[in-house]
Amino acid sequence: MIAKNTIIILLSFLSFSVFGQEKGSEAGGPPKLSELLGFWKKVELPNEDKLNKSNPWPQKFQWFAFYENGKVYSMMSDQDSDYSAKDLKEIFATLPAGKTPNYKLDGQFLTIDNKDIKDYQELWGVNLFAVDIDDFFKKGNLIMTLDDGNGNVIYYRLLQRIE
Repeated sequence: MIAKNTIIILLSFLSFSVFGQEKGSEAGGPPKLSELLGFWKKVELPNEDKLNKSNPWPQKFQWFAFYENGKVYSMMSDQDSDYSAKDLKEIFATLPAGKTPNYKLDGQFLTIDNKDIKDYQELWGVNLFAVDIDDFFKKGNLIMTLDDGNGNVIYYRLLQRIE
């Protein structure tokens, strides 16, 4: 119970700090574009099903790629796999770039749009951990908080870099 409360308090703090400041702190801050680029795997948060008010992406295992050209690729599965960055690069290369969502990093905010869906836009707060916090949040992990359009966090996603 204490671990659950610690995580909820920590995530609340991080979402407020992500949305409330442009600069980083000792614990972390918004990633630079060079820190965001690359391949990532979603890490399950403790009590994730209770923490997230909404889950637009219900498949448990998720992988992402942020490219320098402003494209963001993702894939999801009900089964885990140990993909390398090379594996993901090959998989994402088979997907049509013209139908792939775009992202834009602007300080602590990351927006994702999908031109195939009218008026579609995701607004994420982003924070890159600069130090390990507890045994769960590790230096280099990226926490993303999805905004509902009214300033409320409805979904947390924790990502770990894939080398």
